[in-house]
Amino acid sequence: MSEKNSAANCVVCGGVTRTLRDPQLKRPTPVHYDVCDRCGFIRKQAAFHLEAADEKASYDLHHNGFDSPGYVAMFERFIAEAINPFITEGKGLDFGSGPGPVLHHLLQKQGFKMRHYDPYYHPNKDALDAHYDLITTTEVLEHLSDPVGTIDTVLARLNPGGILAIQTLFHPRDDTAFLDWWYRRDDTHIGFFTPKTFEKIVEKHAAKIIYTNDKNIVVIQKEKRERHETIHP
Repeated sequence: MSEKNSAANCVVCGGVTRTLRDPQLKRPTPVHYDVCDRCGFIRKQAAFHLEAADEKASYDLHHNGFDSPGYVAMFERFIAEAINPFITEGKGLDFGSGPGPVLHHLLQKQGFKMRHYDPYYHPNKDALDAHYDLITTTEVLEHLSDPVGTIDTVLARLNPGGILAIQTLFHPRDDTAFLDWWYRRDDTHIGFFTPKTFEKIVEKHAAKIIYTNDKNIVVIQKEKRERHETIHP
């Protein structure tokens, strides 16, 4: 089911990928993925990505808001695990907030000065011109054709010492388990990560991973500026 793919290099680390065929998912032919064994990134091949209109239509079917207790509880767990232990105040951006910015409002209630951005529902690009102490991206990166570029963008908007808190479900490393994994079945999911993938992404930045639960959360901190003080006798 898998073979070396000499035509594609990993968009994360540049390594040679191999092609993995998914006989269960046909759109209309079996879905193919580019798998990088070096950094763990798996990318659905471009031929199987949805057009923007179809992607938006899929998102419109979601009805997630404060009237969904399970959805709210997911963000409360995320805040407790990925944010509160590392930062408790400051300016924040919820990147990829969706039609109902629940996380944005929960963090506002905690005292963060929040803004939110979503390319479909809140495309206020001026939010991407500011700098923040906290940026969140929850269940977003798996939808993006250029997740590395997105992480580059948001890290550039972090203040020194700022926190980027990410949630996306990490894939099983075994091919057989991956091909039985429910998360890949969403047509809008095109990129799948492991903690090692994020280690590779962060390597080129003045940043470091300060926490991962090895399941679905990784927290990245931008390095603080060095202080150059003049000491007078």
